[in-house]
Amino acid sequence: MQVVPETIYAAAGFGLAFTLTLLVRDKVLAMIVGGGFTRPNFKGLDIPLSAGVIFFISVLPASLPLLVAAPTGIGDMLQLYIFAMAAATCLGLMDDFWGARDTSGLLGHFKALLKGRLTTGAVKALGGGVLGLFLGAQLFPGQPWRIIDSALIIALSINLLNLFDLRPGRAGKVFILLCLAMLPSLIGQPEIVPVAVVLGALLAFLPADLKARAMMGDAGSNTLGVVIGITAAVALDGYYRVGYLVLVLLVHVITEKFSLTRIISANPVLNYLDLLGREKESGK
Repeated sequence: MQVVPETIYAAAGFGLAFTLTLLVRDKVLAMIVGGGFTRPNFKGLDIPLSAGVIFFISVLPASLPLLVAAPTGIGDMLQLYIFAMAAATCLGLMDDFWGARDTSGLLGHFKALLKGRLTTGAVKALGGGVLGLFLGAQLFPGQPWRIIDSALIIALSINLLNLFDLRPGRAGKVFILLCLAMLPSLIGQPEIVPVAVVLGALLAFLPADLKARAMMGDAGSNTLGVVIGITAAVALDGYYRVGYLVLVLLVHVITEKFSLTRIISANPVLNYLDLLGREKESGK
């Protein structure tokens, strides 16, 4: 069986990112704690916040050998993903550092904006929209409608992972499931390489997240979200594209009215996946 070049580069990038993340993970967490940047998790335990910065910290050096050795198409896609990750990490850090907790949900942040109060959530949402338009224009130059729907997919995907980042490992599991769902469309395509690199970094970080030793924060969930968003915008077409956009919109509408954690805990399959790899706790 012939192995396509993209698969080889994806495997190499996965291994590099996984190894680098393992090497620096505990050092990054110690650095965050040393800086006093901790926050109580849902159990009330103080743990390092914004630990998801490790994705960008690991992915950037892991991508360098690939940028040198890989064909132009893979290199161009890697650069686009890295730029997007840097922007998403920056927006996430801003919300983690300065975000007030008295306003929640997209509607809540935009209602505050209409009343003349700017929140970090509104900046993040608007910034995600602008970032989505920029990335859409890079992916589909000269195709206005494809740029617009790509911007919607990317911006909503950024917030989607943030919505799930309420329990240890949950956002990471959603990222993995979405990657697996899109895998058939990624085989043989340049975007499989950056996705594999990010996946390698996530899998090395995930044990710390599952054990509630670290909180990835918006810096991490936004970064995973923009990676999924770009991938969906590039890889999905036709009914799959429409279906993904409808699904993401539906999750946003539901979470404005209902608790996502309660919905998950009430479904045996979703609850099993949610608890997989971590201890079952009362009062979920």
